[in-house]
Amino acid sequence: MLDKYKTSQSLIYHILNNAICNNKLSHAYLFDSNNNSDVFDIAISFTKMIVCAGLPFESQKNICNRIDEENYLDVKIVDTDGIWLKKDEILNIQNEFSKKAIEGNKKIYIIKNAEKMNSQTANSILKFLEEPVDDIVAILITNDLDLILPTIVSRCQLLKLVRKKYSIDSLSNYYNLFFDSYYGKISSDEAVKNIENVMNFALFIEKNGLSSIVYSKNIWHSLFKDRDANIMALELLINVYLDSLRYKSNLNVIFFGDKIDNIKFISDSNSMDKLINKLDIIIDSRESIKKNLNIFLLIDKMIIDMCGDNL
Repeated sequence: MLDKYKTSQSLIYHILNNAICNNKLSHAYLFDSNNNSDVFDIAISFTKMIVCAGLPFESQKNICNRIDEENYLDVKIVDTDGIWLKKDEILNIQNEFSKKAIEGNKKIYIIKNAEKMNSQTANSILKFLEEPVDDIVAILITNDLDLILPTIVSRCQLLKLVRKKYSIDSLSNYYNLFFDSYYGKISSDEAVKNIENVMNFALFIEKNGLSSIVYSKNIWHSLFKDRDANIMALELLINVYLDSLRYKSNLNVIFFGDKIDNIKFISDSNSMDKLINKLDIIIDSRESIKKNLNIFLLIDKMIIDMCGDNL
């Protein structure tokens, strides 16, 4: 279960393993993914260890399979329905978990994307955490710790994963980082296509300047439709301009080594100050989108701000 993370996540492994072995489980854990896509698998592996502790091997195997199929009554997984985690989902868990465990000795609920709780949902889960019930364990997973209420963080044992290390010196390798950061929600073919789309966007606005705003639907909005896709695309765009800045500074290109002609074109089209300014604009846009502001307006504003000097 957790053994496969004994080396890559040694601190977390020892904390969780010792908690189970010494029967000193916390009532709540908060896993900070730190952009590591293994976070949900680690949470599920920990859940299996809790539920299966002391059981015969055959029983463990059966229970683990049922947990994977989300068919084990004492383990519940909650995820977003669109943008937000719904308050009703939390209330349903609270109601269901007010009863004793049905199949084992522990009840466990896992909340994915915990940073996507609105204020009502966050206050509901906070009340649940403030009044812990014996034999109930909460596991929260977040991809952005800064968006979690400090009061929730303070009531959980915080576990921050070690970020994965990648060898990314070409597009074929870089798509793995993109795909992994998307937590398996898209196929590898889609990942490569999205990387190409972001590069094409950068080339388009560099060639066409402010007139690019007329084509914003075709070059961006129709390609990246939801909030997660926009955030990931902006992460890619940041790295396009970081590589362009490195090229301008006579440093090695890290991410897009096999797209050196494109990187050279973007670099040659901008002064050092312009590249830095465009990076700031993209980063600001990414952070604003994370705060659930209007995506269409933010992207259009980003294009205008990046191309403003071409007026």
